[in-house]
Formats: sequence, C-alpha cells, structure tokens
Amino acid sequence: MEQGTVDVVSESPDVPTAVRAMAAAGPSVPAIEAVGYDEYCRSLSEVIAPLYVDGLGVRTTSEFGWVTARPS
Repeated sequence: MEQGTVDVVSESPDVPTAVRAMAAAGPSVPAIEAVGYDEYCRSLSEVIAPLYVDGLGVRTTSEFGWVTARPS
C-alpha cells in the first residue's frame, strides 16, 4: 500500500466566481442542504473575500490525502 498527499491549487478571477466554483463541488452539498444555497454562498463570500488580491484574484490550496491499495 502507498499513501501520501497532494496539493491542489484553485484560482478564480474574483470572489463571486470562487464562491460559485466551491458551491458546485460535491462536498458543499450537505452544507447547502442545511442552510440553503443563498446563505451558504453569503457565508462563503465572507470567508473568501479577504483572500482576494487585486489584479490576481483568489487562490486557494487544498491538501488531499490519497491511498493506493492492491488486492493480496
């Protein structure tokens, strides 16, 4: 078995685009179902807004773990 991590960088030109991209991701579904799409996006906008850099946009990095297994 092998395992490790990988960093995935996401870039968006502005906060609304970053919010739409994150809201479209599967892991957002439970939160959207709990509070509604509009509230989820409003809250996410508040969190993402400080990450915006004029002329560059929004850049986030996510670390994902991975495992490769083979049957014995």
